[in-house]
Amino acid sequence: MASDASDVASDASDEPSVASDRLGRRVPRPWDPGYRSCVRRMPVGATMLALAAMGIATGAVAISLAAGVTRVDQPAVATKPAVRGLQEIPSPILGECSTAVHDRFVVTGPDGRSYRTWHPQTVPLDPARPNGPTCTFAHEHGDDPATSLADPTPPLFGYAAYSAGMDEPHEGFKVFVINAGTQNDEGRIARTSTRLMAHMGTGGPKRFAERHHTLELDLVAPDGHEVHVQGMADTGLVGSICQRDASLGNASSADDVGRTVVVVPGAGCDTTGALYEIWKFELDVEYAHVIASTAVFDPITVLDPRDPTVAVPTEQAYPKFGVQHGCNREAYHGPVYWYHATGPTTFWTDAMGMVVPAGTPGALAQFVSNHTDIGIPMNQDQSIMKLHRSTCAPGLGTKN
Repeated sequence: MASDASDVASDASDEPSVASDRLGRRVPRPWDPGYRSCVRRMPVGATMLALAAMGIATGAVAISLAAGVTRVDQPAVATKPAVRGLQEIPSPILGECSTAVHDRFVVTGPDGRSYRTWHPQTVPLDPARPNGPTCTFAHEHGDDPATSLADPTPPLFGYAAYSAGMDEPHEGFKVFVINAGTQNDEGRIARTSTRLMAHMGTGGPKRFAERHHTLELDLVAPDGHEVHVQGMADTGLVGSICQRDASLGNASSADDVGRTVVVVPGAGCDTTGALYEIWKFELDVEYAHVIASTAVFDPITVLDPRDPTVAVPTEQAYPKFGVQHGCNREAYHGPVYWYHATGPTTFWTDAMGMVVPAGTPGALAQFVSNHTDIGIPMNQDQSIMKLHRSTCAPGLGTKN
């Protein structure tokens, strides 16, 4: 798909060529000419579930699919190192752009490794010619992190996962920005500035089994409350919305469904009016407990509980909805709990949130202000702030 270079040029002219972090240091943008690396002010940037039992839990006894339904196998993670030690990106995700163009968007982490970062969906082929020809990727990463008042620096995609010895597909990293003063579709106005970076993809089946996913939350409040935390958040078990409501209504937390997905027809919880997949992320770093949720109104694939090692394309399970692209999203920022009345505001943890000494290999820096509060007002009447924002655009593929 050809792109309108004038639109890109207009967008580029509206954006500053550099961002500043909370200490006032100038941070180059990844698409600037000569950009190679950036050091952040802080690095804030499972066993397969027995899902066949889901049918028993919901009373479903049989799952039938129309003949010819295609199942999407989880693609293997590339092990051959690409430029600067980065994982290779499959061509269906690159769209009409080349590997060389995509490899421009990298940042250097505190560990000295290169990590991929946010980029626009449509970019100039030559960063030195912003008004020149462009190409369009078949994936997107949500909101521009440089617009955040909580943290405008480039996020490090895969940094926390690497610390945990895990790999997460590049296209699943999504950014959600809410600045103070933003009004949502409920009429609520944000009192804090927050930025989420979460790993949530809906194009493959690995999400049906893996409960730990990257979460990074930056929050700055006018009264001094502040957090910049990251790690591999717990998203609980996977299940349908019917199972989620049942699991949250009982006395046990061991079976709580945190990743609520759409299931194929006949699984006891058919989708009739609309598609919706929502994940609840929880990250505890001892001095703060962070909760956030991200959701899509257009999941690319759905779950067949009989075989969670594959994913069924949504348009085949539910033909009336057609092909989906996982780009119509909303996020719930918060609540955040502070347990840090006194002590150093910067400390280190492992990827799962356990405090470790500074200098520990793989340690992640965290920042939590000195407060003790079970949530703070994020808008007029809630300790969370929701915002629905679609990033759908022409050129997106089905591995977004």
